[in-house]
Amino acid sequence: METGIPVGHHDRNHSLARRLMGTVRENESSPFNQLQSPTSSRVIASSQPPTSSRPSSSSRPRPTCTERRRLGFAKNHKVGGDTIKRIFDRFGYVRKLNFVLPRSLVVSKMYPYQLYPTSYLPPPQNQSFDMLVYHTVYERERYREILPKDTVYLTIIREPLSHLKSTWNYYKLQKKFHIEENGEDPILTFLANPGEYDKKCGHGRHVPYCLTQNAISTDLGFPASTNKRVGPGCDTDEREIITQKFLKIIKDDFDLVMMTEYFDESLVLLKRLMCWSLKDILYYKTNTRSYVSKEKQIPPKLHQNHREWSHVDYALYDQFNQSFWRRVNSAGNDFWGEVRYFKHVNEQMKELCDSYKASKPCSISTLNFKQSRWGPGFTVDRNFCMLAKRSLRCYLLLESERAAKALKLNRRNITLYSEVDLESFKKAAKSRKGRTTVKAIDVILENCVNCKLRDCGSLDHLSHLHYDGYVNSATYSSIVNREYPNFVRKCNL
Repeated sequence: METGIPVGHHDRNHSLARRLMGTVRENESSPFNQLQSPTSSRVIASSQPPTSSRPSSSSRPRPTCTERRRLGFAKNHKVGGDTIKRIFDRFGYVRKLNFVLPRSLVVSKMYPYQLYPTSYLPPPQNQSFDMLVYHTVYERERYREILPKDTVYLTIIREPLSHLKSTWNYYKLQKKFHIEENGEDPILTFLANPGEYDKKCGHGRHVPYCLTQNAISTDLGFPASTNKRVGPGCDTDEREIITQKFLKIIKDDFDLVMMTEYFDESLVLLKRLMCWSLKDILYYKTNTRSYVSKEKQIPPKLHQNHREWSHVDYALYDQFNQSFWRRVNSAGNDFWGEVRYFKHVNEQMKELCDSYKASKPCSISTLNFKQSRWGPGFTVDRNFCMLAKRSLRCYLLLESERAAKALKLNRRNITLYSEVDLESFKKAAKSRKGRTTVKAIDVILENCVNCKLRDCGSLDHLSHLHYDGYVNSATYSSIVNREYPNFVRKCNL
């Protein structure tokens, strides 16, 4: 295995600090099969990659293995974790798996050290959790108390300087640090003396740290209180002992440490580890941004300052970057051919899904990928596109709706776990009086316990109720054809 460290409330934090000191780890079925399908489609010939990456040997798929469904994802900040999480959300949603969900539907409810029953919904009676994918500081003991023994542990990390640039932009650290322009890029001013500025952060909900010093490691359980023992001016021998003990815990705990810089390669490794299909790892990027400091060249001296400031993060990245490439080099079965093919298929998927926008002509309705040496064939259609583009907030809402029903909650007692938008229910009930045509909103509000249209569209809610069996196919098809013509319109080729 490869990763993390237990860090809980302050007592667990101190316990881990002592430990570090040593006293000094296809077949995704469409939920919308009852809808009338458009007639036009495109077949991707033999599901082979572009010419440059075609395998020279047989195109027979890999030997079958058992799909793994239980995972603990240590979701770090600003490393591409939202994109990975949306893949996991889609996978778990379609298979109706049990997620560890934050109470009150606040995505940061379990962060940083709040992985306790008061902060998440319980699993259905006599069932266990399958997935933990929300932000929380990795704590070995807590994860293993919550998740079954056959759980696969995963995380993703990023080159530390690139991570700082992203964090700097996203959390507006220039403003938090009160750094004036004065003709110099503010991030350079910070890097000249990071220790002086970090203490001015205000920390806020991310207490006890500011996400500039060993931020990735801290998300993985490295005690923030130990930063002073591994920072500039520390005893370097002691720093190395602490760092290496932390890295060993990460290596022992995690089955796969993915790399932001090698995202597609990481996903192919994930697919092989989990015995998933290529379709399972198709993705849209989530929460990506362009910003000035992204391409900013950092002078070598300031880069070295950052290495000293975030020594543990650099050691973490250096070690797992090396182990990542060792894993790639031993992957076999034409790994690079599969990566190239995956990139090709993912671009085809995005092109199709983008064409479903109402403002664009409908040029084709489905993509059919034939069997390849890397797995079975599959189809990408508008129903898959809905799942692929569904927002993280919407997935949280639908996962919690499913959990609420499994826990036998209703609109009255669900307030123990979430805030219910009762006014929308009342307004919809009032508007329905005297109307004979059944609308989507009627079906949604009649069957939902925790629906919130401001967080998740009516078509997402309606398709969810159909998929989970609360709305029959005839009613569903009738409403969708009437109210969402762009979703079901046929393509004229």
